[in-house]
Amino acid sequence: MEQTSNKKFHYAFLVILVYAIALPAVFLFSNAFGLYMVPITEELGISRGAYSLTQSFNEIVSAVLYFLYARIEKKFKIRYIITAGALSGAIAALLYAISGNLPMIFLASAASGFIWPLFSQVSVGNIVNNWFARKGATIISAMFTFSNLCAFFTSKLVASWIENDGWRSSMLYTMWLILAVTILVFLVIRDRPSDKKLQPWGIKGKAGEEAREQEDASVLPGAEFKSALRSPKLYCAYFWTFITGLIVYPVVYAVPAHLSTVGFDTVFSGDVVGLFSIGSVVFLLPLGWAMDRWGVRIGTTLCVGGYLLAIASLLVITPSMSFLGPVIGLAMGLGIILFTVLPVFMREVFGFKEYSKFMSYSVVFRTIGSTLGFPLLNFTYDIVGSYNTVFAIFGGFSAVLLVLGLVATSRKNPLWVETRPGFQGYVGEAQTAEQA
Repeated sequence: MEQTSNKKFHYAFLVILVYAIALPAVFLFSNAFGLYMVPITEELGISRGAYSLTQSFNEIVSAVLYFLYARIEKKFKIRYIITAGALSGAIAALLYAISGNLPMIFLASAASGFIWPLFSQVSVGNIVNNWFARKGATIISAMFTFSNLCAFFTSKLVASWIENDGWRSSMLYTMWLILAVTILVFLVIRDRPSDKKLQPWGIKGKAGEEAREQEDASVLPGAEFKSALRSPKLYCAYFWTFITGLIVYPVVYAVPAHLSTVGFDTVFSGDVVGLFSIGSVVFLLPLGWAMDRWGVRIGTTLCVGGYLLAIASLLVITPSMSFLGPVIGLAMGLGIILFTVLPVFMREVFGFKEYSKFMSYSVVFRTIGSTLGFPLLNFTYDIVGSYNTVFAIFGGFSAVLLVLGLVATSRKNPLWVETRPGFQGYVGEAQTAEQA
């Protein structure tokens, strides 16, 4: 007997639950990785400069895989891609645990470079798009809210492992934990509802039956990459992702150093940084609900507003204005969500037909932005002795970011329209013909 979307339970929620559980387990390796630098470099006698090159190599591997993601997806099921991404985390942890020299660290770093491209945002977007006809932004927000909550505790867990049992044992514990969730992912997650003889959650009756017939990407609604090349919306969207990479995380990582420069102690800086995660958790879920109701541009606009507020506060904060610390923490937590909403942003601009290609290329541009943002920020500091110059410049870039987002998501001359009855955003045949 087939399940339908009007029953209390739908297999889509089991898929998302397992994925949500797996995300923090796999990111246990990547998010808490900074804790390993000191013990690894000290035990192996590696300079921190040489060690940082292994992380640059990791970024290169990830960028190449993001670029190739659309081709990989044509040959393998998303379920297998996600499983491979999780498994690469376990392999990387094992390689680190047995490493005895710099070449082995490079090899382990290359393995960990597979995690984000195969396991995270592109694949998450694909699974949510396939399984949910409605509330996609809310679902993605809920998944990453849970992941952010777990990240607060998993860093403490890794620190405890390293302190009590050593970094090699910590890597082995991580390996076994990731292997466990890898098995769970492979057993539960499926590419599409039709794999379980279901229809996407959120639609009923005939609309659901039609949805099954339209699961082939060639008939899904959405823009084609070649035709989109002639539209300014594509260039606005990709420039938007580039600037997001350029200005967000380079500033996030510079906040503690800036606060120290203007006269605050480490405890104050740590409290501000801790509020980044809390801010993301507080804002992410209601923001997802708002984007499902009114479109992604309300989310991107509020996130840019939060980022601008954080930058303005950073430019004027002094020890006598310590009340701005929580403002910086919570506002930047809102700004960081610009990274999380990327799958929703790309779906709204380009639709479903070639979603993987549009999405994977966008992450490549974002990675390039981050790669340039970090040295730009730090070399400027070395020259002028302050972060304020770059903070002000990045504040200006965020205004450009706001405009680019509004242009890319404009309802005027859209690159696609939803043509599937029962799906969120369906406009009906008359309106579809009019907008075309």
